[in-house]
Amino acid sequence: MKILFVSHDANRAGAQLFLLSVMKYLKQKGVEMQLLLLGGGVLENDFAEICTNHFWPNTNPQKKGIKKALSKLVKSQNEPDSTQQLLENLQNSNFDYIYANTIASAHVLPKLTEYVKAPLLAHIHELEFSIQLYSQAADREFLFKYATKIIACSQAVAENIIEKHSASAKKIEVIHSFVDNETILSRIEATDNQSIKQKYNLPESGFLIGGCGNAEWRKGIDVFLQVINQILNTTNENCHFVWIGVKKEGDYYEQISYDIAKMGIEDKITFIEQTPDAVELINCLDIFTIVSREDPFPLVMLEAALAQKTMIGFDKTGGCSEFIEEDAGIIVPYLNTFSMASSITKLFLNQSFAKQLGQKAKEKVLNKYSFENSVMKIESLLGSF
Repeated sequence: MKILFVSHDANRAGAQLFLLSVMKYLKQKGVEMQLLLLGGGVLENDFAEICTNHFWPNTNPQKKGIKKALSKLVKSQNEPDSTQQLLENLQNSNFDYIYANTIASAHVLPKLTEYVKAPLLAHIHELEFSIQLYSQAADREFLFKYATKIIACSQAVAENIIEKHSASAKKIEVIHSFVDNETILSRIEATDNQSIKQKYNLPESGFLIGGCGNAEWRKGIDVFLQVINQILNTTNENCHFVWIGVKKEGDYYEQISYDIAKMGIEDKITFIEQTPDAVELINCLDIFTIVSREDPFPLVMLEAALAQKTMIGFDKTGGCSEFIEEDAGIIVPYLNTFSMASSITKLFLNQSFAKQLGQKAKEKVLNKYSFENSVMKIESLLGSF
């Protein structure tokens, strides 16, 4: 078996980590692989250790920021001269499959499939807002029509591409994303909460409520601020709020900083930039909020579940309600910040119930969401066409 993987390393970090794990597993199984990268990124060297990497022309793998890399998703009207040589080299490699990871790879597929005559497996990690953002209409229409099989990272993703893009349900297989359960559990067990709180200047007592993700509209930090404001106006409990993974620059960050100052809550919220201690910080929380407007199947949700955190999120946002259901946390109506704030304050008074939700979340991850379950489904799928 010989596979050409296609992916955009500068976009969708969770999707790239998933792909890296899959490729490592397949290499151990003796599968031959090559990777066509549509932009360099933090995992470029990791991919290079597994197989030969090719780079789509007009991308500089060493000097690309996310904005510049994503600008290359717009297809050029005149293909550069080096494209022809790359395509001919790939054509001569005689691949058995093309594995296109994320919708961000859609723009190269019409040209690529003219040369690489192999069944296309498309792995979609995005819901509608991101699909529109990272692809053009003609390219995604080609992908959904041409793909022999489509992997959706959650049921929400599957339903969206059927409803909005007329993808055939017969083509689609839901294979949930995952985290390394054993590694996450080991890190949680080894965490000294007091030391982590001191390291990041977090209060050592009271309730700690948090979230995690980039400073962008989709992740809803501005929504988190509304929840904070309502909690602080309705309870006398000692509580503090933390957001993990914020890049402290850009228009969106400046906007939420403006709101924080106007609300007068600077001393009640701590922003922490991207850090290797994210799991350890999540372990320090009492309540983990998922305030994304759209999130196909957030991996940080699985990490919080393994830490037995009480989770609360919004309905109609993707994988959050799909995982939590009726027993592993609390789901409130979409962007209903009053309902989320009210639910959080009720949890302050019912700690036994909160712990039950966290325990159930951990059990659910261990029983249903693992690398072994997902990668075996992918391996089986590759052997079915």
